[in-house]
Amino acid sequence: MRGYRLYDYIDYRGVNQFENWTKGLDKGYRGRLNRKLKALEDNEPDLLPGLISGPITGHAHIYKIKLGGRLALRPLLCKGPINNKSELTLLMGAVEKGFRWEPRNAPETAERLRQEIIDNPQRRCDHVKVL
Repeated sequence: MRGYRLYDYIDYRGVNQFENWTKGLDKGYRGRLNRKLKALEDNEPDLLPGLISGPITGHAHIYKIKLGGRLALRPLLCKGPINNKSELTLLMGAVEKGFRWEPRNAPETAERLRQEIIDNPQRRCDHVKVL
């Protein structure tokens, strides 16, 4: 099997929240994020140690992508949740500052969004790449 198939969370109005967050990033961060996501799509998961980190302490199903720079961007994602072996779902964007999350409840929110997808698989769509 090649890499993961990527999805984005969409809210109850059909809005792709991850796409909107990504559009708010500067071009350099978008480029770095797109390269990491492309690596997840193109390579076997076990060949990519360190590309995603987690699970986050206290949140058994939530992982993060680390993007450095002026801001410590931490997009939050989960494996699956429909097929944990071949899919990743990008749940939301977040930032870590001094070991604190912004938004403050980001991991808890990501868990809730994951559960929404489990309850209703239409709450996600194919990943939208933002250039």
